[in-house]
Amino acid sequence: MPRREVNLLQALGTIISTYPGMDPASSIHSGLLDYYDRWNEIDPRLASHYNYLSRAADAFGHDLVTMATYVSEILGWLPSERIRLSPSVVCVGGMTEAFLVSIRCAYDAIGMALAYVASDKSRQAPSDSLRALINWARRNRNRVRPAVLQLLSQEFGAFLDIRTLRDHLVHNGAHANIHCDGRQFNLWLHSTNGWVTREPLLPLLAGHLKHLLEFADASSGVINEIIEMPRDRVGSRAVEGIHVGSLHQLQAVQHKYAAPSP
Repeated sequence: MPRREVNLLQALGTIISTYPGMDPASSIHSGLLDYYDRWNEIDPRLASHYNYLSRAADAFGHDLVTMATYVSEILGWLPSERIRLSPSVVCVGGMTEAFLVSIRCAYDAIGMALAYVASDKSRQAPSDSLRALINWARRNRNRVRPAVLQLLSQEFGAFLDIRTLRDHLVHNGAHANIHCDGRQFNLWLHSTNGWVTREPLLPLLAGHLKHLLEFADASSGVINEIIEMPRDRVGSRAVEGIHVGSLHQLQAVQHKYAAPSP
C-alpha cells in the first residue's frame, strides 16, 4: 500500500504498532488488538493463529474507530449554541443507534477470538457471535477450557443489556428517541411492550464502552495464557485516529450530563 494511503488510514483511524511518544489522548489500547498483523507482515510466532485472532482484532479495531466517530458527532452537539438547534436530537438519535449496533458487533469480535481457544479441539465452539458462544459453553461445560468458561459465566449483565437495546432497535422496530432538556441528552427507547429505558445518554454510552474494553482485556488475558503470547507483543498494538480521542472525552465528561431523565 502506498505510504500516502497508509498515512490517510492512520489519520482516520486504524490499528498501528505502539511507539514512543504516542499521544494517549488520540489513541486507545486494548489487549485484543495485540493479535493484529498486516497480511504482508505476519509475526512468525503468531502465524498459526493469524487467520483467527488477527481477523478478530481487525474487526474489533474497526468497531472502536466507528464508535469513536459516532461519539465525536454526539459530543459535537453538546455546546449550548448547538444543543438547542432542532437537528440536534435527530443527529444524536442516529449516532446513538449506530453506536449501539457497533458495540454489539465489537462484542462479537471478542467472541470470535474466545471461540478460537474455547475448547481443546479446534473449531468446536461457534465463532459467529458472543451470544452463540455463551449459550454453547453453558450446554457443553465439559468441553470448554475452565478459564474460558469462567470468563463467559461472568459475562452476562452488561452484554445482555446492550444486546437488548440493539435487538429492540434492529429487530423490534424501536427507535432511539432523544429527549433534550437544553443541557443534556436522554435516551427514550420505547417498544410495543412499553418503555425499555429512559436515562441520561452519555453515562449509558460511557458505561457500556468501559465494560466492553474491560471484557476485551480480560479475554485477551485468558487467550494469552493459552496460546503463549510472546511477551513483547503484549501492549504492542493500539488504535489511533482523528476521532479516537472522543472515546476518552466521553468518559471524562459523562458525569456532567447525568441528571435523571424525565
